[in-house]
This record gives sequence, structure tokens and C-alpha cells, in this order.
Amino acid sequence: MTDKIKDLGQDFKGEEPNWAGQTGESVTSDSETNILDKATTLRLSEANTDDKAVRRTRTVATVILIILILIILSACLLMYSMLRPGGLNVGRQHAGITWIRSIYGHGLEPLDLINPSSVTFAPDGQSFWITDSPRFRLVNYDLNGRLIEIVYADWRENQMIHPTRIAISPQGWFYVAEQTYNVVHVFNEDFVHQARIDIELPTAVAANDDMLLIGSRRGFAAFTFDGEPIGMHAADSEDEINRFDYVHALALDNNNNSFVLDSFGNRLVKYDPEGVPVYEVLLGHPGNEGILGGRDVDERDFQAHMQLPQGIALDGNGRLYIIDMFDFSVAVFYAETGEFVKKVGTHGTEDGRFLNPNCIDYNPSMDMFASAEASLGRVQLFAIDGSGDLPSQLRRQLGDFLSACCIPLIIILIIIAAYLISRFLAKKRREKETSADLTEPNTPAARAAANKAKKANSSALDATGKQQE
Repeated sequence: MTDKIKDLGQDFKGEEPNWAGQTGESVTSDSETNILDKATTLRLSEANTDDKAVRRTRTVATVILIILILIILSACLLMYSMLRPGGLNVGRQHAGITWIRSIYGHGLEPLDLINPSSVTFAPDGQSFWITDSPRFRLVNYDLNGRLIEIVYADWRENQMIHPTRIAISPQGWFYVAEQTYNVVHVFNEDFVHQARIDIELPTAVAANDDMLLIGSRRGFAAFTFDGEPIGMHAADSEDEINRFDYVHALALDNNNNSFVLDSFGNRLVKYDPEGVPVYEVLLGHPGNEGILGGRDVDERDFQAHMQLPQGIALDGNGRLYIIDMFDFSVAVFYAETGEFVKKVGTHGTEDGRFLNPNCIDYNPSMDMFASAEASLGRVQLFAIDGSGDLPSQLRRQLGDFLSACCIPLIIILIIIAAYLISRFLAKKRREKETSADLTEPNTPAARAAANKAKKANSSALDATGKQQE
């Protein structure tokens, strides 16, 4: 259609009909109107033809885009199914534990393996730290087990020699205990050394943004977050409830209530912010009373029947979790009252089971737990029903998929965005061209059509004049 109009314009280029001698201004006006109408009709016909071609091209492009997206999504699902761990002979759920993954290190060389004596999540919930005591270092992994950072103990740089326990406050301060050297180091969020606290055999650390708790063989002590002493409870206390025999784990809630785990006494004690005991829970037969201890041996009614509790953690729903090194399980209690809820977990070396676990921590952002097992050289990430709210559960469940498919999903979004932008720009361009054709009849094609129509009208007027003569 465009070529036809251009040919007409070339045939009559520069040719102007002679209107002299014609009578009737109305005839001239009608002729000019007809000329413009015909030119407009030709341009609209051309635009319609172009629109049909554009629609066909757009349909083909849409089909190709859909096929490409389906291929990329299929690749995402395949990658997710390949990368998502499936456990060893156990499956993802067993004995109340939903296993997520296990981290044994970050390579195959001896220095790439780990023997974690403690584990704690970073404040943002996207990674965790361990104390790898045999290798004299702290190691930071993301939740997929990828290595982020290694901090080696070096007394010349960070004053550390042999880290054994670690805690991180919500504001990002690090507290590293060295049981062998009777010291706890305080670092700020940039890991700059702030204070050194000398304390006999520090076996546990816990912190929030207000307080620091340090457990030891004979009791525990409270400090401000930057290391200033507040108070302590020791084994020589006049009150029997305040006498401890190896405090291997501590926890602090948002109201500065303290939860103290007396490992060889096999009990849990809660203190209010002023250091006054709130309740005491006997977890099992005390290990310091001899070999009578053990599950279902003591005549006393211990609901949890724990043997050697080693780690403690608070979840997002007001429940307390205690992990047992020799019972290979996790006991759950209500933090407010100390009431026993249930026990989960069982013995085994397979992923999803426990063998001599020595620490536990909770990640409220992703609703998951981490346990350290130095004897097996691994950290396990797992979930327990009822520990978190719905948003944190969704983040945990979608975490594996998004991690495996992040790059393909970004590619899909870029393709869709580019396609939509190109369609929008093409539509605007067509609208602009159509508007220009309708409002500006001085284009070459419009002038050619007008000349053609003028010539036809001129011939008709000449014929009419001859007949009248």
C-alpha cells in the first residue's frame, strides 16, 4: 500500500491541475475535501495492514516467550530437586525433627572440616558462627553451608588463643569464651576487641543488648553488654537453688529473664531481671549423685528424663528447648512456667538424628534450630513444629527454592520486563505515526494521493465543459 501511494506521488510530482476557467467555488471546495478524504482513507488502510502484521509478530513472540519461561522454570525445579538435601536413610522428618541440612565443613582438606564446640546464629538470621576449637578459629557459614568468613585466633591481633564458646547479641556484639585460659573476650559489631573478662572456666555465654551472662563450673555471673559486672550466683551460696555444678548453657529473653542450665545437677532454673529465682525444674536424676542416673531408673517422677543437658535456646513462641548430649534428644518446655511439653529427636549418626550434641541455638527469622556435634564434626539445621510464626516458617520453606532458583527467576523477570517495555514503546510509536498522518497531510504519500485525486477531478471538469460547449 505504501509503495502504491509513493508511485502515485512520483507520477504526478510537481504537476498541479489548472483550475482556471472552472466555475463554482463549491465544486472546488468539494474536490479538495474529497482529495483529503481519499488520502486519509489510503493512510488508514496502510496502518491497518501494518497493525495486522504487528499483531502476528507479537503473537509469535508471545508464544516463544511463554515457551522460554516454561523451560527456565523446569530447569529451576530440576535444580531445586537436585540441590535440596534428602537425608541419609532417614528422610526429612523423623522423631519430631524436620531436618533441613547438615554442614561438615567447606571442602575436603583437613583444614576445611570442622569440629564445632558451639554454634550461634547471626543477628540477621542469614548465617551462623561456630567455635572450631581444635583448629583455633571461628567460622561463619550461610544457611546453605557456604563459607563466608574464618577468624583465626591470634593473641597479637584479637587476643584469642583457643575459643570454645560464642554468643552474639542482637546488636551484633561478639562474646567469645576460652575455657582453657579462663577468659571471655568482648568484641563490637566490627569485631574490634572491647573488653577482657577474667572468669574461672567459662563454659557458657549468652547475651542480649542489655546484659551478658557467663556460666562456669561453680555458677554464673551477669554483666552489662560491654563487660561491667552486675552480680553472680555461685556454688557456695546459702540458698541451695543457687548452687550449681557446671553451667553449660544459658539463655536471656527480651525482658532480661535468665535461664540457667545446671548440667551435672540436671536442672533448669529461671531468674528474673533482679536475679531472684522464679522456678526450678528437675530434668532428671542428677549426674553428680552417682551412676544411678539414667532414663526410667530414678524413682522420682522426672517428666523429661534427661541425662546430661548441654544446650538451651528460646524460640519465637515462648518455649524453651534443651538438648541432651547423652539422651540424644531435645526437650521442650514453656518458658513462662517451666512446664514440660514434649521430647523430640533420637540417637543416630545419620542426618536428622543426634550423636552427643553439645549446643543448640534458634533462628527466629527463619524458624530453624542449629545443633553442634563436635564428635561427628557437623552442624545440623532443623525445625520443630510450633516454634515460630507463619512468616518465619514461609521464609524457611521458600529459602531452598529461592536459593537454587534465584538467578533463573531474575532472568525470567528481565525477559518479561524487556518484552513489556518493547510492546509499550511500539504501541506509542504506532499511535504517534497514525496521529501524524491524520493531522499532517503534507507528507509525500499524502501529497501524491492529493495530486492523483486533483488530476482525476480536473479531467472530469474538462469533460463536462466540452459537453456543455
